[in-house]
Amino acid sequence: MSVRTSGPWEIVDCLCAWVRDTPWCDWLELGGSLAVGGGDEYSDVDAGLGVGDGIKLPEACAAVVEAAGRFAAVSDTLLQDVGASTAATHVIVQYEDGRQLSLVVLAGSDRPGVPPGARVLFDRTGRLKEKWLPSQLEASFDERREWAFLSWLNLGDAAKHGRRGKMWRAIHSLDQARDCGWKLHAAARGLDYPSFGLVSVQTAKCPPPPGIEESYPRGIESGSIRRAVLSLAPVLGPLTEGLSVGGVRAVTERNLSVGWTHE
Repeated sequence: MSVRTSGPWEIVDCLCAWVRDTPWCDWLELGGSLAVGGGDEYSDVDAGLGVGDGIKLPEACAAVVEAAGRFAAVSDTLLQDVGASTAATHVIVQYEDGRQLSLVVLAGSDRPGVPPGARVLFDRTGRLKEKWLPSQLEASFDERREWAFLSWLNLGDAAKHGRRGKMWRAIHSLDQARDCGWKLHAAARGLDYPSFGLVSVQTAKCPPPPGIEESYPRGIESGSIRRAVLSLAPVLGPLTEGLSVGGVRAVTERNLSVGWTHE
């Protein structure tokens, strides 16, 4: 790994050095845009740390926070429980200069290998020598159908709120519908981790779905929001074909045909 002395890579280098010198650290992997060569000076450091059996997860996270404070001046920190089937803690470190460290800490033995899109920075016991395909790598039909259903449902809600003059709620529902559209687009293009939606699309430097830019309102005015709502429907159409959501789509399209009294 090339050594850089500024931006997020300085944090990466400091983290690597600390992990190598800390016996209970089993492995360290880098994720996100930095791992695939697409990062820049504004990129967050997204990483995963596997710890050995000799330390409990809360103790390990406390040590991470203490060490991170030696990498650069820290503004604040947050610990999130992100474990599902296994225990894991997300350590978020916000540095004074704007850089961020986003480190998921888990038992090293809970990881059977390295997933696509990740870069192994340190592997004390060789645990990451094998490839591993996590369930989030691809979207099942049921997951894609859920996104498709929710995209039309939320778009219909956006129109409903707009007709009632509740513009902020209309924008919120429109954003939710569009987020589902980004996930569907990522899945349709065969991108890794489609559930990350827009993030996965931009990380892969993939073109956006045609016309989605028109679904972003130019202001809070009723006319601007309605144009954005109507613009998203033709984007969702091809993205939701074949996903068995014809019923909710039909109801939403009828809702979209009704004018807004507040326009």
